[in-house]
Amino acid sequence: MNMGKFNGKIALIGGNLGKIKKDKFKIGLGGVIAKQLQDEGAQVCLVDLDFAVTQACVSSLGGSAKAYDCDLLKDRSYETEEYVDERGRTKTRVIWKDNPALTMVNQIVDEFGRLDILITNFDKFERVRLDASDNALFDELRDKNITPTFHLLAAVREQFSTQTKTQGTYAKVVMLTCMVGKAGMSLGALYSGFKAAIIGLTKSMAREFGRFANVNAVAFGPLAEKKMQGPKEKTKDGFMVTQTDMSKQPITFEKVAPLVCFLASDDAIAISGQIISVDGGLWLKLEQ
Repeated sequence: MNMGKFNGKIALIGGNLGKIKKDKFKIGLGGVIAKQLQDEGAQVCLVDLDFAVTQACVSSLGGSAKAYDCDLLKDRSYETEEYVDERGRTKTRVIWKDNPALTMVNQIVDEFGRLDILITNFDKFERVRLDASDNALFDELRDKNITPTFHLLAAVREQFSTQTKTQGTYAKVVMLTCMVGKAGMSLGALYSGFKAAIIGLTKSMAREFGRFANVNAVAFGPLAEKKMQGPKEKTKDGFMVTQTDMSKQPITFEKVAPLVCFLASDDAIAISGQIISVDGGLWLKLEQ
């Protein structure tokens, strides 16, 4: 067993695990984060919008990593019922009939006894003029940037709260967003708007989850692996941020993942509601 700061921790990592092209798997930011957590002793549980990608990432990681098949875009269904609480008050509660994310979380808890960490990293980029956008594109970008995160947050809330009450644990939530959610983006209003929504979710969930979990976000800058995402120039090693005098570092997955892992660790127990940039100093440039 690997020994590290995440030894004994159960982590659910969702989104951007990688991609399959010509039958070859290329690891994504979510997969790199999962690898770093696993190397530090965590039991990693993986989910993505494409189960084939999830399985491929698990095969790439090896060890005890486990893939989960879950429809994170499916609308939940429920019924309500009234009950009388211990003080004799009549209240209403939700009885879930179909809730894929909650079913998956319950499966993880049944198998491993708990869940300590949730990391979400769903990302779909599209650059297009707002007046050239339509409802189909709006729905696609919403579903591939926001909807899965919403379902996962809702699914872990009660589990995290119950664990604090019964086991004395304190959970960690880290959401990935992009710096354009803070700065905006010409010809990218839909994408930057959904990335800004992650920032709003982070602050709101830090308040709502505060008694049982830290909630933070990491805003990545233009990534070296993505040609169209942000100001950069072509180099022999990939793509490099150019619109800053602060750094000449390509922003790679391996440079973003350590901060995510730190915020998912007990070392970050006093940090919550923060959106921290990993962008080679580009946000500092924009603030000038």
